[in-house]
Amino acid sequence: VVEPFFEFRRRFFQSPFDDPFDRRYGTRTVRSLGSGVVVDPDGYIITNAHVVHGATKIMVGIQGEKEPREAVLVSTLPEKDLALLKVEAGHTLMVIEMGDSDTLMIGETTIALGNPFGLENTVTTGVVSATNREVYSEGNVVFTGLIQTDTAINPGNSGGALLDINGRLIGINTAIKQGAEGIGFAIPSNEVKRVMRDLLSLEQARGLWLGIMV
Repeated sequence: VVEPFFEFRRRFFQSPFDDPFDRRYGTRTVRSLGSGVVVDPDGYIITNAHVVHGATKIMVGIQGEKEPREAVLVSTLPEKDLALLKVEAGHTLMVIEMGDSDTLMIGETTIALGNPFGLENTVTTGVVSATNREVYSEGNVVFTGLIQTDTAINPGNSGGALLDINGRLIGINTAIKQGAEGIGFAIPSNEVKRVMRDLLSLEQARGLWLGIMV
């Protein structure tokens, strides 16, 4: 799993039953932790692209349900570090209210929700430290327009919600600065809205058939 900007590549939970065949030949099964936000009552969920990168199976835990459900990766835009999932919940899901990230002010209170280190439904608070940040990831990929916050963001928070004081979504948590303390970044909600249209259009395009074979 590729985790930009910071060291998320550690194995958080080492199994005592690791297969020696895997160690010998360099293959192994790795579990990745992440978070997500329900953006449509029919089961569409937004998360980070790096959370689901390379995944062969995606399981989603829905608050209030005992057992996780398998989700389908609808589409992904790695250059924006966003991905769209679809889960068949069997009922209408509660959708988060979108906020206007363009109106954020420095010092405004922020609330992060997520699944850090597998500790589900963890809540942390902080403030907006800066807006419109430019951050370089591995391979010199540039992410622009990010929200910087000192709200505690840890491995497993990626893809989770950054909220304002009224509980509206203002960003998707995506990264922390390696070696720093209290420097985290989130993709602004207005950018998420724009990217969601692209992600949904990719899903619709997958259903097209031209009737031509080469």
